[in-house]
Amino acid sequence: MEISSLPVNQPETLPSTANEKATQVVDLERNETRHSLRREVSGPLYSIFGQGTKLWIVFLVSISALISPFGATTFFPALNVLSEVLEISPTMVNIAITTYMIAQAIAPAVIAGMSDFSGRRLSFILCFVIFIVGNIGLALQTNYAALLVLRMVQATGCSAAIALSVAVVADIATPAERGKWMGYATAGLLIGPAFGPTIGGVLAQFLGWRSIFWFLAIYGGVLLIIFAFFFPETCRKVVGNGSIPATGINRSVLSYIQQRRLASQSSHIDQAGAITPPEKKKFVFPNPLRTLKILGEKESCIILLYNGLFFTGMMTTTTAIPDLFASAYSLDELKVGLCYIAMGCGSLLSALTMGHLVDWNFRRHAQRLGMAITKGKTQDLRNFPIEKVRLQVVVPGHVIGTLGLLAFGWSIKFQTHIAGPEVALFFIGFGVSTAFSLTNTLLIDLHRNKAATATSAVNFVRCLMSAGGSAAIIPMCNAMNPGWAFTVFAAVYAVLLAVVFFIMKKGMGWRKQQEEKRVEKDGRVGGR
Repeated sequence: MEISSLPVNQPETLPSTANEKATQVVDLERNETRHSLRREVSGPLYSIFGQGTKLWIVFLVSISALISPFGATTFFPALNVLSEVLEISPTMVNIAITTYMIAQAIAPAVIAGMSDFSGRRLSFILCFVIFIVGNIGLALQTNYAALLVLRMVQATGCSAAIALSVAVVADIATPAERGKWMGYATAGLLIGPAFGPTIGGVLAQFLGWRSIFWFLAIYGGVLLIIFAFFFPETCRKVVGNGSIPATGINRSVLSYIQQRRLASQSSHIDQAGAITPPEKKKFVFPNPLRTLKILGEKESCIILLYNGLFFTGMMTTTTAIPDLFASAYSLDELKVGLCYIAMGCGSLLSALTMGHLVDWNFRRHAQRLGMAITKGKTQDLRNFPIEKVRLQVVVPGHVIGTLGLLAFGWSIKFQTHIAGPEVALFFIGFGVSTAFSLTNTLLIDLHRNKAATATSAVNFVRCLMSAGGSAAIIPMCNAMNPGWAFTVFAAVYAVLLAVVFFIMKKGMGWRKQQEEKRVEKDGRVGGR
């Protein structure tokens, strides 16, 4: 592997004063930083997938990520109907939301972790099969115990789709372009909590609550067919940068066509730098403890806690909407479902715009530090302030989301015109989606080689926190009114903003310490 770099300017004469000496030391340090950042690794392309193929892949993972929020939220408008049909209290129905999120927190540690070694396709297909089975059972169930159990099965099937979607972006996108692709890939996850209840409201109003689960089963079946035939394997431990032919379950119709095309254009393969296939590995059963290990890393743990706490604001809001809007505005299931559209529009706007902004910020910092960016080649982030690049864009989203929570709570409290809470929901969707998507991107930058495992850690933290928030929000609103209940969340997020600046200041130092420990550990193991 060849390394090319710019020369470091050396001082021609010795400084005559202490101040001049100090100035030259600072200049040297800056030059050395630029020197390390200008390194450009010559070798294979990071991914041989073309722009069109990348768009297709990211489109598929985005619509697949919808199954998680759809599974969680489509039956929100039917909560009151379910409590009457099953003869249970609204609080007991909300427990079904809590158990769903608990299962969603645990399952990805196994399924998504498996994808880092055995490929993304197998894990996607397994998720869809479990999801379909769970929804068919929910459509046929007639008692509360079955509802709780089958909701956990449903959550097991759909939860890993989010981690897999993010992992696919890490497979095909370099850090310089990752913000844009991550925004597209997580669009399904972020707009799902808004449009899921809308769909559920329409179905519950005209076809009954069971039709919600039949719809989800059919949606899962369509995804299963599409992924089985047309989704190419992207896991870098299986196909490298895409130039290693996939086999068995990892091979799709699209992969077959691509391999035929590349085989007829051997010169293109040479330019892409085909990677020598690795030795065939035995199946490694996924170890859920790898997820917990990420929580043990200082920087990753703080980012995960921030990410989970901020996302909880969106989930507590979506959980509270049916009860709050029904009591404040006397809305039926269909109208309650339509009220979620504003949040979905805010999330969609964030997904389509903020990724481009963070990629622009990446290029701005790279230019300032003299870091060369070559299209298709990955970048060395060891001496690059990736934390600042991502989190500088998070700050405005954080502020917007926090103000949105405040406005939502007090507009419900004073029963303003319904436009008031709807505008607040738009800003909640935009702000929370921005913070969530970009902190996810930062975690992938820190754990590129185990992206699915890292994202399953995100699921683990955010789902457990969201489960607690969803269970607590209605009792909080009843005890202290919606205005003060959401003010409590906003106050927590105001304090949490300091965490963003703390990571920007300390993150790169923590990252270097982590890398030194890893190198030292590898040295001890290699010396045995």
